[in-house]
Parts: sequence; structure tokens; C-alpha cells
Amino acid sequence: QWDIFAGITDLEITPKGSPGDEDYIHFIVSDVFVRLGSLDEGGEPMTGWYRVGKAVAGDYTDIRSSLSLQQGLIFWTAVHMYPQLAAKGNKAAKALQLGICPPSMMMADECDGALDEEEAEDIIVSPRAPISPDVSLSLCGFRPDFNPAGFTYKRRESAALKKKTDRLAEMKDAS
Repeated sequence: QWDIFAGITDLEITPKGSPGDEDYIHFIVSDVFVRLGSLDEGGEPMTGWYRVGKAVAGDYTDIRSSLSLQQGLIFWTAVHMYPQLAAKGNKAAKALQLGICPPSMMMADECDGALDEEEAEDIIVSPRAPISPDVSLSLCGFRPDFNPAGFTYKRRESAALKKKTDRLAEMKDAS
């Protein structure tokens, strides 16, 4: 779904055209944030919000369902983007919270820290949504603002694996 979103827009954050158009493709984009909430009921969050990336849901899929399907990937990515989120250990991992806000053209940089309070005013904690059986991962996408160490796209991974296989074949042929 992300490829369709990126292909039909030049990183636009809303669909072009109107729903009545023959070539209209509906999608929703949301900015995605992660923070460490409180370990205690009603306590203060342990960290501020960190900008992680953008999520997209297509074909009238609820963005909350898209986020629920991808929550593990988003949390993994956030912890690798920002070591501060991992510093509190495994116990704190249960306190990770997913936040969303309307899309913007803002993106995180590797040097960024947590957002200040004013920047974080519009972020809401995304409630875990029930996922209906007709929601497909092919209608959902997540893209980090930058690649943390160890994160590569599947296409690049499979291309690299093919190259290694080809090199092995060359080495075998040479001997």
C-alpha cells in the first residue's frame, strides 16, 4: 500500500481528486509517534513523544486497524531509532504507547530527541482497534522517517541475497 501511496503522490498526504473520479484511490496518512508511558495506572509518562514515521491505510481501511496490525513493527523500529526508548529495559517495553496525529510534511532526523510539549499537543494515544477479518496487510503500510541500524526493506534484502548466491556460483565455477 505504501508503494501505491508514494507512487500516486509526491509525498502528498491526502488523496488527489474526488471519490467520484474513475482513477481515485482513497488512502489515509497519519504521523506516528512512540513514547514510554507510565508503569503505574495514572502515572506520568517516562518519556516524551518521538516521531517515528508515517502510516497509511488504503481502500477506506480504518487507520487505527492499520496501526494495530503494524504495532509490533512500529515499536521495534522506534526502539532501534531511539535507544532512549530501550534504555529502561524489558519491563518498560510493556509501557510503549503509540500516538498519532494528522499528517504533516515533518520528518524525524537521526539527531532528533523527544518532541517538546508544544509540538506534542496534537498527538493522541492511539487506542488498540479491533481488526476485522476483511482488513488486509496489503491495504496498510508504515514507513520510518529514517532507517535505524539493522533495518532494510525486503526488496533490498532479497536483491542482496540473490547477489550472494550469484557470487557463490561464480566462485564454484572458477574452481
